[in-house]
Amino acid sequence: MSESELAREIFAQPDLLERFRAAEGADLRELGARIAARQPTGVMIAARGSSDHAAVYAKYLLGARARIPVALAAPSLFTIYERAPRLAGWVVIAISQSGASPDVVRVIETGGTDDIFMVSR
Repeated sequence: MSESELAREIFAQPDLLERFRAAEGADLRELGARIAARQPTGVMIAARGSSDHAAVYAKYLLGARARIPVALAAPSLFTIYERAPRLAGWVVIAISQSGASPDVVRVIETGGTDDIFMVSR
């Protein structure tokens, strides 16, 4: 990627975030209200690839706003090793472009929580 391509992508971020906020803001506010109502012990976020970058950003937002521990899932603990962490009292959130990534879906299926929150972009 050339320096000018990188600069264009960086400078495009505010517009992209504003479009995302306009399109998804109401759903994200509802998600925030649902998480707050649960008063979870922590939040586990499952994501892969570029969605993992969004998960890191969400980790900081949730940690700063809700002041609860936020962790990024290690999907191989759920799939390959079948040693999912105990998540009683936690909220599990999936961030996925397709909503069908098998390892992310497995985290949600075995997360041990009552609510499922799926953010698909």
